Amino acid sequence: MFGQVYLRQAYPADSNGMATVFGLAFDDYRRGLGVDAVTLGTMWQPSFTARVGVSTVAVSAVGDVVGFIISAAPGVEEFQRDRRPRERPKFPEMMGWRNMWRLPATFGPMGLAFARRRTRPDEGYVSMLAVRPDWQGKGVARSLLLAVEGAMVRAGARGVLLHTAARNEAAQRAYRRTGYRVVRTLRSPWTDPAGINAYVAMRKDLDAP
Repeated sequence: MFGQVYLRQAYPADSNGMATVFGLAFDDYRRGLGVDAVTLGTMWQPSFTARVGVSTVAVSAVGDVVGFIISAAPGVEEFQRDRRPRERPKFPEMMGWRNMWRLPATFGPMGLAFARRRTRPDEGYVSMLAVRPDWQGKGVARSLLLAVEGAMVRAGARGVLLHTAARNEAAQRAYRRTGYRVVRTLRSPWTDPAGINAYVAMRKDLDAP
């Protein structure tokens, strides 16, 4: 229990709440793809369903998901593999065919950033961290990070890597307060539709158990 929220492993039913938080919190994605918060959340909901096994949620006293973190310890697959076919969102119907160019324009630079600074064998990776806007600044993100880092140490990780937009100074300040430092700045070949032209890789060293 952390203040007004408690943390737990995500359940499949949490994917809807995670999608809602994501849609509200990731304004760069909304601008990049030209969609509203509800549409953005709907687009990513199947992805959250496929990653509940590596997700931790922050839940309010009334049972609402107000934040989440998706992370993978060394050697752990982020997307779970099972026999069920993974639901694929119908992006053209949600975005409109005229806006489909926004997908590669927005996410191409992210893929390049990760390719230039991948996780090492002894590193865990934080794929996504989101907190509902009305819960930001209350320590939820820090609690989620610390919970994941403890699990990483127990899994044998010596460090944790994550990426964020270079211009997202608020996120970088929050990560620095928790012990992360910039280890590489990764320039994009183009500026994406949200105005992002670079990402930073940030790492935190973890104490061995």
